[in-house]
Amino acid sequence: MLTLAAAAEATRGWGGPVALLVVAVLYIAGATIHYGWLEKRGALPSPADDGDIDSGVKPQVSEVSDTDDTGRDTGWWGRIVERDGRRVRAAEPAQERDEELDLELVDEEPATPEDVIGRMLDRGHPYAEIVRQVMDEFEVSEATAKRRIRDVRAERIAAAS
Repeated sequence: MLTLAAAAEATRGWGGPVALLVVAVLYIAGATIHYGWLEKRGALPSPADDGDIDSGVKPQVSEVSDTDDTGRDTGWWGRIVERDGRRVRAAEPAQERDEELDLELVDEEPATPEDVIGRMLDRGHPYAEIVRQVMDEFEVSEATAKRRIRDVRAERIAAAS
């Protein structure tokens, strides 16, 4: 008897999936109708209502500018000066620049791989880090970077002897 029931069960139809689809359509239709009914009655709260929402935030900035009155802005903490079209607080008087002592911070000639390797060796960087830095900065292969490191070390040994 169980075998007959199992044999009849093997051929299922589309009844289950169709029933689930009908239930889903009815649920969506009912939810849409209910939402429309609430919207028509005005029962949905609106976040844009101006009357019933008070944030309690007080403005921190006054509408009156005090840029014309610098008397209050001077004292032991500094004074207001205008530099490059902007008003900034200066704690000490502006010093004149001595053009003879001004140094250019930009190197005029680019560093060579040997210079970079020498600086890194002086600072005690690990060998693998020196190889990686030379490869990245000068776009050379690993073999070229290692050869340059060997050359710099050989020059230093020869100079020390």
